[in-house]
Amino acid sequence: MNTPSRRSQIVTDALGIPLADQTPEENLRVIINCQIPPLPLPVNASTPPDPLHEQTSFENITVIDTTLNRVAWQSIMLPQELLNATHWQAFSSIPGEDGSVVTLYESLEVYYGPVSYVVDALFAEGLQEAFVAQAEALKARVEGMT
Repeated sequence: MNTPSRRSQIVTDALGIPLADQTPEENLRVIINCQIPPLPLPVNASTPPDPLHEQTSFENITVIDTTLNRVAWQSIMLPQELLNATHWQAFSSIPGEDGSVVTLYESLEVYYGPVSYVVDALFAEGLQEAFVAQAEALKARVEGMT
């Protein structure tokens, strides 16, 4: 399957065929095309990618919890015995400093196994930068700054 040469998330079936309904569900797959390290903000749909930093990953959606507002997906590019990588995202409401309610956004990736040392050496810094950029872009979008 040809994946687009831009930042995207495509929900697919187990064979990698894109689905007409792109609503994520547990045990569906997602093909993630991204930039690691991220492009400098601001970024929009027409911002060209940096071909030297394009990354594609193949993931299985493992958790969609609408009660606790969290989602997780696990890498399926390599056998789990070599690399077990799971990414979590969560939203929760917490009290703000002024007593208001604010939204906390959390993004966490945990990886282990023999290949994790290679992933850590090559991508840890860029992944962290990408998580921060994603959080900043999401905050700007939600707050109407973009």
